[in-house]
Amino acid sequence: MVCAVGAPGSLTGHRVTDLGGARVVPGLIDAHVHIESSLLTPREFGRLSLRNGVTTVIADPHEIANVSGCAGIDFMIRDAKSSPADIFFMIPSCVPATPLDKGGAVISAEDVASYKNTPSVIGLGEMMNVPGVLSGDPEVLAKLAVFDHIDGHAPGLSGEALCSYVARHIKTDHECTSADEGREKLSLGMYVLLREGDAAKNIAALSEIVNDMTASRCCFCTDDRHTDSLVREGSIDHCIRVAMNCGMKLEHALRLATLSAADCFGLADRGMIAPGRVADFCILVDGPEFAVLEVYKNGMPASSIDMPGSSPSCASPPFSCRVPKKEELALPAGKLRVIGLVQGEIITEVLDSETAGDLCKVVSVDRYRSEGSGVGLVSGFNFKKGAIAASISHDAHNIIAAGVTDEEIILAIRALTDGGGGMAVVCDGKTSVLSLPCGGLMTPLAYEEVAQQLEELAGRLKMTGASPAAFMNLAFLSLTVIPHLRITPRGLFDGDLFQDVPIRFS
Repeated sequence: MVCAVGAPGSLTGHRVTDLGGARVVPGLIDAHVHIESSLLTPREFGRLSLRNGVTTVIADPHEIANVSGCAGIDFMIRDAKSSPADIFFMIPSCVPATPLDKGGAVISAEDVASYKNTPSVIGLGEMMNVPGVLSGDPEVLAKLAVFDHIDGHAPGLSGEALCSYVARHIKTDHECTSADEGREKLSLGMYVLLREGDAAKNIAALSEIVNDMTASRCCFCTDDRHTDSLVREGSIDHCIRVAMNCGMKLEHALRLATLSAADCFGLADRGMIAPGRVADFCILVDGPEFAVLEVYKNGMPASSIDMPGSSPSCASPPFSCRVPKKEELALPAGKLRVIGLVQGEIITEVLDSETAGDLCKVVSVDRYRSEGSGVGLVSGFNFKKGAIAASISHDAHNIIAAGVTDEEIILAIRALTDGGGGMAVVCDGKTSVLSLPCGGLMTPLAYEEVAQQLEELAGRLKMTGASPAAFMNLAFLSLTVIPHLRITPRGLFDGDLFQDVPIRFS
């Protein structure tokens, strides 16, 4: 805890460190992240977070919840206790993401309520079931009634519908993709979380909404970032650099990264360097660019913090997949719907096979019940050869694959079903796999080793010609609560109509 703040030499303490006039800022706060997307367990994610100056993390474990239910949430909470960074949790509100989706579990309102008095739990995770909120679905309303703090998820929602959504006391939104959308949500009293993840990069579009009047209602978040990105580019420190490059004032960026996030989540013991606050702070590198030199957590250098024990075992249901046969991947003749990737976004476009270029197949395979697979077309991966597959497929986390030939797609899928999940690249007759034994989402390995394995996998991916972000883009192609067109084991799903649609235009 910080006992006092004053001029050098005017105060005494148990330990005095002369920083030589270096700049010091409060510990950074990530206002919304899915730890599972880093591929790390919470304790390792916390260790990597401290490296980037992030001393507090607000995590929504709905990825592992979709796979393992409450057992997965319990694992995350237990493992986080040995993290050197503070990890607070939002309890997933939408498991499954929509009533049509089938994952490995269902989280009920009763399940949500069972976490009400858990010390590290501070609210309800992103409410993605917008139709359920607007229609007053009883189960949705029961979940909304459990916690005072409710995170939102309302991409593109506007006007009267947005007013109805906010009226349910939903406090934040991290899905804004334009300044106009951000301003409207701010005007209705929401906190806007400016996101810079691996797949969705929104700070450039949203930085202009931050000014003296709005900085207290804005925060930074990473949402979904792989370990290699966190090692190479950073976390919330990266958000600050991106924002400053977009013209945001440093004082505003620091406010978003610290006090605004603390205020948003009711964390009155952090967010600034002041008496009574936890002694979390970053020493900055001297120079114009924002860079963290050293981190202190609870008054101790992060480098001196010991991490006790090892990760507890993670609940991981076995894969129960039926690998599709080549004839099952055949597409009908005629004009077909195509999922169009949008660079720097997780939204997609609805294209057609007669005009879209760079087409390849995308396949979603049910990993839980062997109920088959859905096949579609996607544009924007830039594959020249090969295929990729992953057991990271938001939010149900079925197996998803894309590639040039049916044979390579099937090989990539089989590599994951045989190995219990992970990320696979098939190219030039060779299959490379990063194993993710914890729910098909995470590995207990140290972040340094995971970063190295990701680098090796990226080298194999580069040989296919695909975008470096191909795995992260692939992971979101099943997320049915994001517009516009998605792929599930049932086939194509229209996020605007909120229903399955045929691949062939009528």
